[in-house]
Amino acid sequence: LLYCMAQVTRKSEILDDVDLLREQLKISSGEAVLHANVVKHLTEEAGISGINKQIEMEKMANDEIKCKRQIVSLENQNVHSVVDSQEKLDTSELSPYYDKILKQLNEKAFQLEVKTADNRILEDQLEKKASECEELQETVVYLKEHIVQALQIDEFLPERVRLQQQTGIDHDVGSQVHNDNPLSSAVSEKPLENTSQSEIDELKQRLCELAEAKVQLEVRNQELLEESTYAKGLASAAGVELRALSEEVTKLVKQKEKLASELESARNSTPRRASHSPRAARKGSHVERHEPGGKRDANSSSQREQALEAMLAEKEQREAELEKKIEESKQKEAFLEGELANIWTLVAKLRKAEGNCEDVIHDLIVDHEP
Repeated sequence: LLYCMAQVTRKSEILDDVDLLREQLKISSGEAVLHANVVKHLTEEAGISGINKQIEMEKMANDEIKCKRQIVSLENQNVHSVVDSQEKLDTSELSPYYDKILKQLNEKAFQLEVKTADNRILEDQLEKKASECEELQETVVYLKEHIVQALQIDEFLPERVRLQQQTGIDHDVGSQVHNDNPLSSAVSEKPLENTSQSEIDELKQRLCELAEAKVQLEVRNQELLEESTYAKGLASAAGVELRALSEEVTKLVKQKEKLASELESARNSTPRRASHSPRAARKGSHVERHEPGGKRDANSSSQREQALEAMLAEKEQREAELEKKIEESKQKEAFLEGELANIWTLVAKLRKAEGNCEDVIHDLIVDHEP
């Protein structure tokens, strides 16, 4: 009867674990669908980022497809495990398989969380770059308006000069015919000369401003290229450091497990030796003979246990420090990757804006050539 009750209890525990695993699979599937939608949305909005962004989006989409396939395979394995559990009710056979599935599920859930965080970072970057693009477009529109005004002034200047020449001719004719009124043409000629000269000076000043803006854009572009190179170096160094720390953590975990097993065996051996003391108490004189040896064994085992505990505590402390370093390295790597992506996007936009400014300046210079 107790065996049947134990079997029923184990069966209920297995079914509860399987239901929990199903819920986790549903959550992972929902996250995968959300991740796919985010990737699709980012793929639609990332047309301005160029060929590199498209390649990254395709890689992320492929990773999503792989994750979905693995989730489907895990779900199928889950169904098979439920059928086997209902048929056999053998927990000793199910536990390794269940642990393996649970481990795979945790790994895939962690991968999905990482991808979701990457998508959020990309969304923030795209929003920032969209706002920067809007600002650059407003600047370009402002420059175009100034260029149009300059062109209008340039078209207006020949007419003013022609009118000025005609006024000068009329002034000469009038001075020859009417010598008594020489100031009328001079008064009309002087404002025209001042107006045309001021318009020419204003046009030259605007051309100088455009040239200075072009030089500033080139300098900024060079600075961004240097910053991107430095950021790439930092990202690669952080990746190497992260891999080294991961390997060291793995070694420490193995050593910790080994020390824990040795400590457990030492603790188990101490009660066995202590259990022989009542028999020795019954034997009278034999206790006095063997008592120093038992004390030495107890002292050596306690010293060994203390040494193992100290080593285990030291390993745990070192493992905690390494985990902290790994977390800091991951955060640093993520920050550097985000900064690198921002720099490359800004470089592309500045190059595009620089090309537009060069075209506008070239057209303006061509229009003003005689």
